[in-house]
Amino acid sequence: MSVTSLEVSASNPITKADLDNILHKLGQKLKPDEEPAYLGLLQALHDSVETVLNLPDYEPVPDLQRFPRTNVHFPKAQDNLHGGWAWKCTIKDTQPNDGALAGRVVVVKDNITVAGVDCLLGTAMFEGWKPTADATVVTRILEAGGTLAGKAVCENLSMSASSFSAATGAVHNPYGRGYSTGGSSSGCGVLVATGEAEMAMGGDQGGSVRLPASWCGLYGLKPTFGLVPYTGIAPLEATIDHTGPMTQTCLDNAILLKVVAGRDDLDSRTAGSPSPADVPDYQTVLMSLKGLDMPLKGFRIGLVKEGFEVCENGSLNDPRVGVKVREAAWRWRQLGAEVEEVSIPMHHLAPALWVCISRMGCAPVLWDGMSNHSNFSMVELSRKMQRIRTAEGWEKLAWAPKNMLLNGRYLWDKHPELYGKAVNQVQLLRTKYNEALSQFDVLKISRSLGQTLNTCPFNITGHPSLSMPVGMLASLDDSTLRFPVGLQVTGKHMDETSIYKAAFAWEEKFNWKSL
Repeated sequence: MSVTSLEVSASNPITKADLDNILHKLGQKLKPDEEPAYLGLLQALHDSVETVLNLPDYEPVPDLQRFPRTNVHFPKAQDNLHGGWAWKCTIKDTQPNDGALAGRVVVVKDNITVAGVDCLLGTAMFEGWKPTADATVVTRILEAGGTLAGKAVCENLSMSASSFSAATGAVHNPYGRGYSTGGSSSGCGVLVATGEAEMAMGGDQGGSVRLPASWCGLYGLKPTFGLVPYTGIAPLEATIDHTGPMTQTCLDNAILLKVVAGRDDLDSRTAGSPSPADVPDYQTVLMSLKGLDMPLKGFRIGLVKEGFEVCENGSLNDPRVGVKVREAAWRWRQLGAEVEEVSIPMHHLAPALWVCISRMGCAPVLWDGMSNHSNFSMVELSRKMQRIRTAEGWEKLAWAPKNMLLNGRYLWDKHPELYGKAVNQVQLLRTKYNEALSQFDVLKISRSLGQTLNTCPFNITGHPSLSMPVGMLASLDDSTLRFPVGLQVTGKHMDETSIYKAAFAWEEKFNWKSL
């Protein structure tokens, strides 16, 4: 271990008190004759890192002339009836553009940075943050001709599976005011469902794209880990962070994924992904299925037994969901697919593994401002996150991030080996899912109204998973209201095509709103 120089500047501020403070925090001591040497090394270290600290922040420069930011404002109440808008704007290409998203209106979850547009992250902890760079997915949407209409509400620091934790207020379900849209991509769910936007990019660390998609009657995809760049998106835990499309139709979902997917040199997690030019043409594949009597002939679908047990035991979920989803799954047989049950006993263990990884992974991001494990770090966000350490910042946090931080710090203090042990177990879990997928094209897993029990497993294993609407159920406390039911389809890594084929063929044959 070394420093760049042992020369200590005359203005060096490090004193023995700084060394003593560090030793106190570590609970350790130095021998008296060791102290001068270690103090000198600490002083030399300060001079070395000060050179880097004084450098200007580097980040990708958005093309503000080609994509000017106009009409940037926080909406009035009458323009935000369901509470889904976090910020509004109009950003589109000033050049002729007939790309895949030409004329399409898109919103992004408010953990995705857009230069010149406030980023709230659902919290009042650091109001007034205007990022100066665009996330990679934003750049790709604009370059494809899409019109960015604004930012959709993100639940408080992306840490609620329901839609009441954002500092801007509750987000109401489009099928019943006063009911949850699911979270944490709650604004994306309601804005697309009501038609205020045609497409959205949500965020998903445990189900935050798929839950609101299910509760709002949308198609919501958590892509294969690393397929869509996370560059310029506020992180929670680098191994489970995903961003994915939310749309009213399967075809639109496939179109948006094609636009945003592909390797990004600023995100090392995309290294194993195809280049943007080599991302499959999902739209062409799906259109080839239209008009076929048996579009899924030879297609094999496995119903994960343990996933249905989560819904059917009645302890955490409405058992009617499992029944409704089974009915929908058997309908694939009418399209030529083979449908049968498969058992993956380790599926029951997956939520516990996710809890360990998410709690311990998020705590350093929240408390220490650690950046994501990618090639581009959001330095200004790291600075903003330091406000959590203040009494005022702590009080502005919702209960979910407070609990996440308390849980994570406790686990690192008491069981520092737990994170590694859980990550190692994920390798085995991934193998178990892959073994099942070697027999089937996709796996069908019942949606969980117990929030994330059936969604979080695929954040830690990285498998692509889509929520698709398959029917309606009456509210348990108001029979005059009916809400959508989502079915989750999971596929092999980098095989979003098979997931889309299963969903598109079903959508073409059946009207979910009448089921």
